[in-house]
Order: sequence, then C-alpha cells, then structure tokens
Amino acid sequence: MNARQLIKATALVSISAFLGACSSSDSTDNSVDCFDCAVISTVSADFTSSAVQFTDTIPAYEISSDYAAQDLSDVRFLTFGDHFYRMGRFGINNLAKFSFDDAENPIWEYSVAKDDSDNPNPYTVVFVSETQAYVLPFGTDEIIEINPSVTDSNQQSDFIVDRLDYSKYSFGNGIGASDGFVKDGLLYVLLNGQDSSFVPQTSRILVIDPSTNLEVDVNGSGEAYDLTVKNAQDMDVVGGYIYVAGVGRYASLDGSRPAELTGGIEKVDIRGMTYLSTLLVDDNDASVNAQIAGVEVSSSDNKAYLIRYNAFQDNDLIQFNPTSGAVSASPNDGFSGLDIKTIEIDSSNQLWVALGDTVNPRIEVISIADDSSVATINTIRNPVRIEFADTTN
Repeated sequence: MNARQLIKATALVSISAFLGACSSSDSTDNSVDCFDCAVISTVSADFTSSAVQFTDTIPAYEISSDYAAQDLSDVRFLTFGDHFYRMGRFGINNLAKFSFDDAENPIWEYSVAKDDSDNPNPYTVVFVSETQAYVLPFGTDEIIEINPSVTDSNQQSDFIVDRLDYSKYSFGNGIGASDGFVKDGLLYVLLNGQDSSFVPQTSRILVIDPSTNLEVDVNGSGEAYDLTVKNAQDMDVVGGYIYVAGVGRYASLDGSRPAELTGGIEKVDIRGMTYLSTLLVDDNDASVNAQIAGVEVSSSDNKAYLIRYNAFQDNDLIQFNPTSGAVSASPNDGFSGLDIKTIEIDSSNQLWVALGDTVNPRIEVISIADDSSVATINTIRNPVRIEFADTTN
C-alpha cells in the first residue's frame, strides 16, 4: 500500500488514549483530520459489531474513536482520494461513501445486489479513478462497475454502470474474487476458485482493460492466468511481479479431514505479454509445513512476510526472501501463536501487523529495515483490514 508521510495541520490536544489527532477536538463534529492516515476496519471479538478508526502513520500514532459503527460484523472499510467507503459483505451487499469531513453520515449508500435473492458478497472495491471503480464479488459471477462520483442515494441508474459476466471461471460458487488492484492502466483480479462444496479448484488471475471492459489475453489463449497454488486469498504487487498467497484446503471443522497443503506463495512475472510464474514458497516444505494465509512484500530491502496459519487464531509472522524464496527458520520475535488478521506495508517501509485479541486488540508497527518495534496502536475492536489514505486535503 502506498501512503505519503502524514503532516499534522492541527496542534495535539490532551485527550484520552482512544481519541487522538486523527479525530476532531470538537465532540459534536464528525470530521476527521486524515492527511494520509491509516483507515482501520475493526470487528468485535464476538462478531456482533464493526466500525472504522483512523490513526496517524507517524509518531505518536494517535488513533481516533469509532466512526460509522454498525451492529454487523462482515463489514470492511476502504479508502480512495478524499473519501472512505464502508462495504457490507455476505448477506449485506452494500456500499456507502463517506467524506473525512463527516465520518458518520454517508454521502450515498447503495445495494450492489441485483435483487433480494442475489448475494454477491463483495470482497473489495478497486478504484480506477474518482468516477470509475469495480466491486469484486466472492459469491456471484459478475464484476460490478460503478460510478462512485454520484452525489446522493437517489442515482441508482448512474451508480451501477455495468455488470461483467465471468461465469466461465465459476465452479458453481461464484467467481470468488478475493483481491484486486490497478497497475499500468489494467485491472488485476484474483479468482479464488472454490467449488460449491468449498473444495479448491483452479485459482486464476483475471486481467481487464477498464477502458473497454474487455478481458486481456495474458497467456496466448485468451483466458485468465491459471495459478499453481490453490485457494488464492491474497496478493501483493511489487515492480513487475505479483506475489500470490494460496491457503490450500482448510481442515474440516470436525477434524476428520486434515488441511491440504496445496497452496504457498506463487510469484508471477507480468512484465511480458505472456505471464510466467514460479512456486516461490511451497507450504508443504519443511520450512513452512503449514498453510499460508497472507503475503506482503517490501519494495526495498529484499524482504517479504507471510502469515503462517497453524489453526484458527493461531498464526505466525515469518520472513522470506522474495527473490530466492528462502524462508526464515523461525517466526519474527514475538509474533508466534497470535491471531494475525492482516499485514500491510506503508510508504515509510514499516510493516503493520493487525492482531486480534479479546482483551488487547492492537496493531504492531515494525521497521522492516531492522525488524525493531516502532509502535503499538491499541484499537477498540479487533483490527481486520488496514488501508492507507492518499488524501489531497
């Protein structure tokens, strides 16, 4: 994730640990000082509520109180330009746009479902510009193009621009669009590839030209790029390479079937007209020997990080070399056996590690240069997603 260094325009005031410089000093004002702050999606440990918090990305990493809270848990927050967005996922299927000038009352809110029986389960939104974005669904076959520049909630016909049918990549459970980004004018979409029984089939990278909404031929066959890893969940792009984390097949809930180590980290070279990939880290290797649930790669230092998934709420943070694929023999100090929700790298080359905890939910910020601890940011609920704002005001 890219973010510029945050410069505070207002003086710090003496307030509680949960009310920092990212929030207004006027308790009746819903505005947030967010010049390139971190936008943190939070969910309660009992999965009954959610909210967003905003924090500085430089010392003293002060954090706001809750905003845009709901009594729903499958909710994530995203940011683009001078706005942030609340996305309701499974069974909610809506999207709301907020200004940092009013973090409580949405500018607009729309359903992205076609009708009451439709459950697209949006996993993320990828923004091309202020007027063009794509909602990536996990549960249906259509990628939804939207116009986020509509000014209120009464412009449904202008909001939904197009629905792109990619049912040819479905295994009966929707296309499973789990991640996406825009690079060099193209939209890259990670397709999870599970069937209706949640058995991993073929994960893929789909590439779309937003200027035409046509699929881009990346392998000479006119089709999306087939990946080696199964159940692809996360990806990061650095330079001309995409790093994809596949988690394989989870163990059965009753314990009768163990996890299937068919994932890992796949490195895809997208510099040429025909993509090439290598299995950089095999989850079945002795150095890992567990599922891999996330990946983040530094654009410098030749360092990268993976989330090793041992069991539910039992994860390790482990370094690996993004060139050779060599994996550290042990987890980062202090990051073993934790509930690691997500990891992100900011523009200051710091790794943000979101930790779920019923008593002490928090984000640990680490210097990638020397692996030292930079800050601990306490959150009200469990942090589950981190995005870095790129505001202009």
